[in-house]
Amino acid sequence: MVVAGGLVEALQAAPLLGTLRVADPASTITLMAAPPVRQVASGLPGIDEVVTLAALGPGTPRLDRWLAALLALRRRRLEAVLLCSARAADRTLAYASGVARRAGLDGGPSAVLLTARVAADADENRAEAFLRLAGALGIEDRLHRPEYDPGEAARRSAEERLVGSGFEDGRLLVAVAPGAGFADPIPGTPAWTLAWDPERFAHLANQLGTRHGAGVVVLGTADDRAAADGMLDDLDAPALDLCAALALDEAAAVIERCDLLISGESPLLHLAAAVGTPAIGLYGPTDGATRGPYGPRNRVVQGVPETAPGRASGPLMRRIRVDDVLAGIELPV
Repeated sequence: MVVAGGLVEALQAAPLLGTLRVADPASTITLMAAPPVRQVASGLPGIDEVVTLAALGPGTPRLDRWLAALLALRRRRLEAVLLCSARAADRTLAYASGVARRAGLDGGPSAVLLTARVAADADENRAEAFLRLAGALGIEDRLHRPEYDPGEAARRSAEERLVGSGFEDGRLLVAVAPGAGFADPIPGTPAWTLAWDPERFAHLANQLGTRHGAGVVVLGTADDRAAADGMLDDLDAPALDLCAALALDEAAAVIERCDLLISGESPLLHLAAAVGTPAIGLYGPTDGATRGPYGPRNRVVQGVPETAPGRASGPLMRRIRVDDVLAGIELPV
């Protein structure tokens, strides 16, 4: 299985991985993906081998990296390649590898290089589109749920953090990632355009504290420190600051013990869906319908442009109001 992109795309491929393993327990599944995916590969279902290739990262691959990926494919005895990608470079890679069965998403002239093509609707979650690739191998029973196992060491670390701080005392626990939250760069989309204001995260958390007695667990990396501090400055609800304190598997284990995660575009949304915690994703310049967390318990709040003639819309994330997010949380599914 070849997954192009970053952590988000690899986590969106989790339902397909689980489906392949259940359908054929004796098969050998090799996951080829970008180097950051190694952070989550051990927790994804059904993988026998992980091969990280720089050519599969975001953007157009350099020729030397593409040739290295081709060599990695040709060295292995593969009966089929499933492409979780619609890039021409990846289709060409599969074709040049000589693997007889090459299944991928339909669309574009380079789709002729595939031996099997599946439809991918423009407005559907990519996890659903990737899952449809199982049909190219004759697999009709599919697992429509993501899976991720943080591991027992990460779970022990999460328990120590939450119980040791007195936070896991029965109150509603809401995990909030006010920064990028382990996100990979998205070509053509500056990171600042994906951010919601820290003050709005704080106001939202304060509303959840007042209405529901919620405690807030702040998550993120060292790069999110400024956003986390901006949120904490205006936060009145009880808070546990774990920003820059956790590896990605530990963050997943903390989210597993929470009742809800709220974040902008981030792999954390997909980890939440995969460990069974409902997630609210805030999206502006990227499409939450295709990139959002997969599953009926998760919701997307999408910033949309101003439609009035002659008016500039400004940053799309600023179009998302606190009340919009509260409605996504409090309205019944």
